[in-house]
Amino acid sequence: MTGNQLETCLHCSAVIRPDQRICPSCGQAIVAPDEPPEAWIGRNLDGKYVIEEVLGVGGMGMVFSATRDLVGDKVALKVLYPRLLESPLQRALFRDEAIASARLSHPNVVTIFDTGFSESEGVAYIAMELLQGQTLKDLLREQAPMPPMDLIPLICQACDGLTAAHDARIIHRDLKPDNIFLEELSSGEFRVKLVDFGIAAMLDVDRSGERRQRLGTLRYMSPEQCRGHVVDARADIYALGVVLYEGLTRRRVTGKSVTAVINEIPAIPNMLLAPEQQLPTSLEDSVLRMLSKDPAGRPENAALVRDELKESLIKTPLVPRPIAPRTRRLTAPKADETFISWKIAVGVSLLIGSIWGFLL
Repeated sequence: MTGNQLETCLHCSAVIRPDQRICPSCGQAIVAPDEPPEAWIGRNLDGKYVIEEVLGVGGMGMVFSATRDLVGDKVALKVLYPRLLESPLQRALFRDEAIASARLSHPNVVTIFDTGFSESEGVAYIAMELLQGQTLKDLLREQAPMPPMDLIPLICQACDGLTAAHDARIIHRDLKPDNIFLEELSSGEFRVKLVDFGIAAMLDVDRSGERRQRLGTLRYMSPEQCRGHVVDARADIYALGVVLYEGLTRRRVTGKSVTAVINEIPAIPNMLLAPEQQLPTSLEDSVLRMLSKDPAGRPENAALVRDELKESLIKTPLVPRPIAPRTRRLTAPKADETFISWKIAVGVSLLIGSIWGFLL
């Protein structure tokens, strides 16, 4: 709404003024058109969070740095786009993110402090720990193809986070480099934090109404997810396999269509890499098993993936070496051989001399 133009409530059609945030008739929050993220800076959301900086913008919402008004510490605040509140599915997905994250407590999963709905702003939000570092997407953009010794420890940490989620009967269903955050520690090492369970499927909740929804990021979606089938933890294993494949080769696993994801067989990684970058056979096999089109062909759980990847680090890559062409080598005879040849020559000469003298 702009100016003095009167609008009607989307819920009950009552007439509302531009300055009204709550419908005077039905009491529902007024969902205004989406504003740019920068317009939120300085607002006190729900009387609890003072928004200070834009951290990121995604498909479902915006992420800000904010200060908790009562506590005074910094948090990351995820705010769902107001327009998405009109979709029952999106509201359910956002609620699931809050539930999923609150049920998880693990060093490799982002910590959630609070969730809620701001009546005054008409938005839902999640407050979580504010992390310092970068996403795996940023790292791969700069360093891929990465050596296994550098990449696999990060993937193993992601496996630990997934194991905790799967044990809680939660699958991520949108695992990708953007959602694998690398928290930088004082030691200079990275601690992996899985973030954004915004479309996580709650395996212990009846969500039959969304089974035909194709939710996720196509590049990292499993074939069964592309088909709209019910998915389980093995869909996350497939997505992690895509991340690992891309990190090791800097190549896409398949083409850019649903048909390609469902049908295309990934190229063997070592066929894409230079001789000095060749992977151990065990690692190559593990990656390709994670990318099996049939979920039954993948490792059963993330813990098995972690163990296989750690084992592959122990094995030295078999780097093919170019075979030098065969050439004839002209070498001088050895000293012993020369001495023997000289003695033979002298003996032959003496024998011939003796025969010649006898004949005379």
